[in-house]
Amino acid sequence: MPSPYSQEFDETYFLSLMTNEKWSVKAFLATDQRIPGLGNGTLQDILFRAKINPKCKMASLTEEDKHRLFVSIKHVLAEIRDNGGRDTEKDLFGEAGQYQTILSQKTFKNPCPVCGGEIVKQAYLGGSIYYCIHCQPLE
Repeated sequence: MPSPYSQEFDETYFLSLMTNEKWSVKAFLATDQRIPGLGNGTLQDILFRAKINPKCKMASLTEEDKHRLFVSIKHVLAEIRDNGGRDTEKDLFGEAGQYQTILSQKTFKNPCPVCGGEIVKQAYLGGSIYYCIHCQPLE
């Protein structure tokens, strides 16, 4: 299983992981460690930047959606790594990461940074999801 930071983790490899179209996008990204380092916390910003609702079924994704999702995974995970982690987490020395989360427990009460709309927090598949009802509509 290649790291999402490696060249082996390319779009062809990413698309090969999409084997169950009945899953929601959150289930695909956050279960079974299909993508090392990607969990419920990191998927919030990934999906926000890709403009995909976490409850969206894999079968409904267009080729463009899949491409945006791949690009978002690569960029967000690299930004988190390069900034020493998310601001919602601490390292071994008790220091918070410098990556400023867009959607998290710290930010969900704020309006959407893109459209000013409402950010929703819901329990879903054993964790919380955060999404903008306008920028990430459930189609």
